[in-house]
Amino acid sequence: MRQIHFVVKATIKPGETYTSENFKLPTGFTTSVAVYTNGVEKQVGAMASIEMKDDNSIAIIPMVHIDNWRPSAGGEYQKTFKPLNFDTGNKDYSLIFSLEDKLDSDVPLKFHVVFLYNNDVKSM
Repeated sequence: MRQIHFVVKATIKPGETYTSENFKLPTGFTTSVAVYTNGVEKQVGAMASIEMKDDNSIAIIPMVHIDNWRPSAGGEYQKTFKPLNFDTGNKDYSLIFSLEDKLDSDVPLKFHVVFLYNNDVKSM
């Protein structure tokens, strides 16, 4: 097994309250996830939340505050991420990013959601 990263990028533009990204995770076993931002939500005091759904609109991770997705401090790299532990199968997924109020900033709020997963590698 080899650990692989998969990144989903998203942006909430000034004056908007949400965005979503549809994507397909590569076949394998997703072990964990973490989110990184450009910090705009902290500068303007915005309450940011994220939800992850599968292709049947079933919430894998219900809408929760962004801090639940942030990596924790200290420890091994993978263990600082939010645990997921599911087989990606051949499904489409969506991430929904939302704010309680319109983004009151001249700078967009940018997200990088990093999935870690394992995949059988036959050759390098």
